[in-house]
Amino acid sequence: MKEERIEFGLVLTQFSSRWDHVVSDARLAEEGGLDSLWLVDHLLMTRDPRSDILEGWTSLSAVAAMTKRVRIGHLVLSASFRNPGLLGKMASTLDVVSNGRLDLGLGAGWHEPEYLAFGYRFLSAGERRRYLEEYVDALRQLFEGGPVDFHGEYIDFKAAYCRPRPVQEGGPPIVVGASQPLMLNFVGRKADVWNCPSAALPRFDELRGQVLDAAGDRSVRTTIQVPVAVGRDRNEAKAALEVGRSHMDWMGDIEAIGITGVLDEAVEKAIAYSDRGVDGIIAVLPGSKGRPDFVEAYAELARIVRAS
Repeated sequence: MKEERIEFGLVLTQFSSRWDHVVSDARLAEEGGLDSLWLVDHLLMTRDPRSDILEGWTSLSAVAAMTKRVRIGHLVLSASFRNPGLLGKMASTLDVVSNGRLDLGLGAGWHEPEYLAFGYRFLSAGERRRYLEEYVDALRQLFEGGPVDFHGEYIDFKAAYCRPRPVQEGGPPIVVGASQPLMLNFVGRKADVWNCPSAALPRFDELRGQVLDAAGDRSVRTTIQVPVAVGRDRNEAKAALEVGRSHMDWMGDIEAIGITGVLDEAVEKAIAYSDRGVDGIIAVLPGSKGRPDFVEAYAELARIVRAS
């Protein structure tokens, strides 16, 4: 296992859920010693647009107010949804409000139906990638406070100020989720953290190598979005896996890529990811009546791994 401490994050229950479920998750995570909490940034639920989904930025602001220690972020914000100047102000403000706990997850966007539904232009993949790169460059300048004059292909600032500046020096760390070659190259050159999506985990070593090659002398941390279905005994582990198979099949083969089983088995799988260069695990847990137990079991897993 690496000498560095691996971190354990949790994706909150934002889809088809009540706000009290988010509150419960956040409190259990903070009390249980988990390191970070994450939300998604979708305007429509990807499988069923009629289903409930809480808006990501508003929800994260509320989570910041109800917690004191855990880091907070999105996997990931769609750059197309918010003007970069506004997003810079929002991120700086939330970093101040949370006392420097924000990780700024950013992506190029991909779910075309929500763009069409809400009147956003859905650019080509190449244009979305170029816009995101320009977006990150503009944000880096804004986080210095201003005045910022930025004149790009898509973004135009004239004497823009972003004050108060973020608490974190240089602004919140920028996290980008990606698996395609051009995006991986961008991550290595411009991001602080690469998050590997669950669907790309079977190619993790190859993709991480591309990020590190593009990074050169830059330091880029690695996190993974991974299904987790663990239990403190065999019955709890079995229940978590059964719910996970039906609720998290979109992530891939849960047993092949995920962290599953009773705690002893799950610890081995978490340590194996750490040994492959993973700095942070961001868990997607099954959502059901048993979820509080699943969150508590995951928090116990984190404590055991840290102590090993």
